[in-house]
Parts: sequence; structure tokens; C-alpha cells
Amino acid sequence: MKEKLTRNIGLKVLSLILAAILWLVITNVDDPVTTKYFDNVPVQILNEDEITKLGQVYEIVEGKTINFTVAARRSIKDNLTVSDFKVTADFSKLSDVNAVTINIYCPRYGSEVTVTNGLYQVMKVNLEALAEKHFKVNVIQKGEPAEGYYVAEKTANTIIRVSGPKSKIERIAEIVVDVDVSDVAGSFRTSEEPKALDEDGKEIDSSNLKFSDTSVPVNIGMYRTKKIDMQIVPTGKPADGYVMTTLDYEPKTIEIAGTDDALNSIDQLTVNENIDGANQNIEKEINIQEQLPEGIILVGDNQTAVINIAIVKADTKEVLIWPADIDIKNKPDNINVTWQNIAPISVKVTGPADEVADVTVNTLKPYIDLNSYSNGSYDIAIGISVTGYVTLLNNPTGRILLN
Repeated sequence: MKEKLTRNIGLKVLSLILAAILWLVITNVDDPVTTKYFDNVPVQILNEDEITKLGQVYEIVEGKTINFTVAARRSIKDNLTVSDFKVTADFSKLSDVNAVTINIYCPRYGSEVTVTNGLYQVMKVNLEALAEKHFKVNVIQKGEPAEGYYVAEKTANTIIRVSGPKSKIERIAEIVVDVDVSDVAGSFRTSEEPKALDEDGKEIDSSNLKFSDTSVPVNIGMYRTKKIDMQIVPTGKPADGYVMTTLDYEPKTIEIAGTDDALNSIDQLTVNENIDGANQNIEKEINIQEQLPEGIILVGDNQTAVINIAIVKADTKEVLIWPADIDIKNKPDNINVTWQNIAPISVKVTGPADEVADVTVNTLKPYIDLNSYSNGSYDIAIGISVTGYVTLLNNPTGRILLN
């Protein structure tokens, strides 16, 4: 039996070798080893608390994602995806130069998959002291509400704690949430993600910042709007010898917002402007919001009104009126009117020089009104018509006899 097993031993060994070679050839022909490339594969960090235990935080400088190539039989390679790999950086093995080797492993296929390119890669980090600060959350409105509505209230009654690298915490000017109100009609509540802004209003990368609240509740209160006229009314009189000639102001119309009851209570805004004792032009701005009743909000960025009042030195003029110049109104047919004035009646006016210069008997249009008068002798008021900024300095009268 032994002789049969050992007979032609060389040929038998050669046959085994040839069979193995033939198997390898057939395998490589039917299922050859090929490569596959993976890029931007995220690196999972292990033992991150090793850094936080030291009161520090890290910022990845290099190695947040990596690229590598693997080799495997075609039947395996064709089914490989990124999820088949475990790509890790163990912070417990961080070197003195703040670098750690990145490990690439394929648990599903083990040694049947080998990394042929990109095996020796490292993650580099910067370490910095950990800091934290508390901020009140501000609400930033995005867009405009539906026509006829105004955002009167936007509040996030939340104090948020932010922790992270000291240098980045010190850059934070405010914590905000964005709320889109585009075409919205009516109040609502929402929750939004906070973000950090610097002094220039630019968003700060929050990849290594931690917020105590990742969702902030926000209340948006809306009022209906209404357009009303605004009127500036001068009060008092300019200084002696001066008159007001023009009054101009802008805007003439304003838009307001408020509750329905508040809006129903106002149809016009009247603002009194005191010109008493003025002897020169008045040019000023007033805060419109301060003139509005409580509960009414001025809509728009422009909160002021501009007022221009011209105050000029006055001129005076005396115009003499004869009875024949006076129109008689409402005279009964059975009554005769006899003027008992011997001298002309004096009418004194004052106003801007150019307007006073144009005053004549014809422009004054003097008249008396006999309505309700009967027979008798009367001192009767003479009606005078003045226009523009001309005013009367006296109240002219005449004596008449009715019979």
C-alpha cells in the first residue's frame, strides 16, 4: 500500500501544482481582481471626549474627508459602496503635533478588500481653549407679509448658550433666527434654527459651535394696515410785524397698523405746529410715531415728517372805501338805504409785501348784508374778502339809515 502511495511521487506533486495553477488561472479569468476609487469619504472621529476632557475644542485642518482606492475580486468590487467601509480617526492617539492616523477597514469583506492607494493618511487639527457665552436671540424678518398686513411683533423669548473655540465665541455679535413671512396674512408661531453673526452681519461657520437649543420658538404678531391723511395745522401768531406765507410738509399720507379697534378710531392725523412769536422761517422734522395714539404703529422705514413754514416781514396798507363801492345784499324792495358816512371808510390790511401790493377796493369786495334788518339807523359791519396770507387789521363799519 505504501509503495502505491509513494510510487511516482514527483508526478503526483506536479499534478497538484498544475491543478492549483489551473484553478488560479480560471478564477482570474472569470473573477479577476480589479480596483475601485472612492472620493470625499467622511472620516468618523472616535474618542472625541479625550479633547473635551481637557477643556479644549478642535477644528479640523486636514482630513475631514479622504480619497482612497481599493482592490478586490470583481464580484466583490462591483458591490462595494462607501457604507461598507469604516473610516476613523481615534483622538485618543492624537500625536504631539495634533495629528492622528486615519484607519480604513472593510468589515463586510475583511482581508478580501485591500487598500492600494491612500492607506497612510492623517487628520490634522487645531486645538483651542473652550469658551461659552449667553445670548438673547434676535429675529430677522425675511420677505414681506401679504398686502394689508404689517409685522408688529417678532419675538424669540429665549436666552441661548453657545460654546466653542474661544476665538470664534469672541467673534459672535448676535445670535439670530430667520423667519420668512412672505405673503403671510395673520399672526403665527414657528421654530427656527439659530445661527451666529459677526459685527458685519456675516454668518459664522457653526461646524464647531454648540448651541444649547437647536430649535428656537418664535412668535410673529401681525396687524392690519390702513392709509390716512396727515395734516399740519399752524397755531398762534408770528411776531408783530411778521406773517406766515406758506406751509408745506411731507408726507401728506401715512400708512399705519394696529388692532381693528385701534384702526377704526382714527381717520386722520392732525399735528399742531406752534408758530407763536416766530420771526423767521421754520424748518424742522418731527417724529410721526410720537404723534400717533397709543396702540397705533407707523408702517415703513421713514418715521419723520418734514415741515417748512415761511415767516416773512409783513407790509401794511390802507384802502379807502366809499359807500358807492359797497355791495348791498338781501335788501328788501320796500326799504331805502341811505349812507350817513361823510368820509370814506378805512380798511387796513397786512401780509406779505407782494400780496398786499395787489390789494384794491375791487379785490376786497366790500359788502353789507341787510338780512333781518328793519327800518332804523344802524352801525353795520362791512364784509371784506381777503385772500392768500393777507389779513385784516381792523373791522370796518358804516352808518346807514333804513326807511
